Amino acid sequence: MVLSMRTKLKIFAAAILLVLVVIGGGLAYFNFYVKTPEYTLKAIQESIQNHDVDEFNKYVNVDNVVAGVTNNMLDGIIASQTNLPEEAKVAMNSLATMFKAPIVASLQEGLNNYVKTGSWQSGKTTADAQGAMINSDMILEQSGLTDLTFEQSGLTDLTFEGIDYINTNEDNGTAEAGIKVTQSEINQPFVFKVSLEEQADGYWKVVSVDNFSDFIKALEDGRKEFIKDYLSQTALIIIDKEKILTENEANLNAALNLGTLGSSQTRTDLKNDIENKILPQLKELQEALQSVEVPKSAETLHNLRLKACESKIAYYQDYAKWLDNKDIKTLREATDNLKKAKTMEYEANLLTKRIEGQIK
Repeated sequence: MVLSMRTKLKIFAAAILLVLVVIGGGLAYFNFYVKTPEYTLKAIQESIQNHDVDEFNKYVNVDNVVAGVTNNMLDGIIASQTNLPEEAKVAMNSLATMFKAPIVASLQEGLNNYVKTGSWQSGKTTADAQGAMINSDMILEQSGLTDLTFEQSGLTDLTFEGIDYINTNEDNGTAEAGIKVTQSEINQPFVFKVSLEEQADGYWKVVSVDNFSDFIKALEDGRKEFIKDYLSQTALIIIDKEKILTENEANLNAALNLGTLGSSQTRTDLKNDIENKILPQLKELQEALQSVEVPKSAETLHNLRLKACESKIAYYQDYAKWLDNKDIKTLREATDNLKKAKTMEYEANLLTKRIEGQIK
């Protein structure tokens, strides 16, 4: 069938109209979508991925968010100090209030760096409202509020998992979104409650994170459980290995007290005991400790234990060597390593008691 020119023009006009309707509908939907909380959260995520600070600031009220997070963080950390008397908590709260400005400045700098580079590292030195330079990390450390550093706040170990929910109240132009993350240090999920507000131009902006104190409490509780597990696990390892080790060392000391080191047979027997009984036990202890998962708050303690074990191994290796060569230099090296081992064991025991007191 051959269509007339008029019919062809009608079909063409109808097709053009359909295309315009589709485009218009698409534009209308796009104009609607960009003015929703869902779009704002998506834009924030993309601005972080693209390291676009200006775009991030367009959709986040950074000053308001950081001020709220700082208050939440201070409240959460002070509340988590359950072993402190109320008077100490009041004093700590007053001290924290004094240093709120540098903490806010440090967090703002860190957030800016995170969006720009993907790293939370702060600029160390920032300026206060009067332009004076403030080393916030130094202030926090000297004030005893070391839990407020980025690493201790748990921010550096967060992984974004997705948007858990979005509840929008169109009547008053507010919304709440649940941002699901995983905190890798304690290997636990957490949902941040984020508030958004509709702006005069119709776009939405994140204005606060409302449950950061709950996050700090969950983080501190998780850390305490982690450290308890670590202390319990390592205590069992040390008791198990050192029981046999103590028996072997006692036998060695008894042989030394006989005063027969002048005998080549005695020296050979002692060397064999060291190499076949004591050193294998110490190396088993070392390997067992190395296999333990260590919480960040116990890294210093764990390193002390490993160094003490390493020095003790070096002591017995040098002592066995001295039983062969009778070189006074070798004996001095052995004695130095034993002193190091005993010093680090003492420090490790003190630190263990201190940590146990903090997690009660």
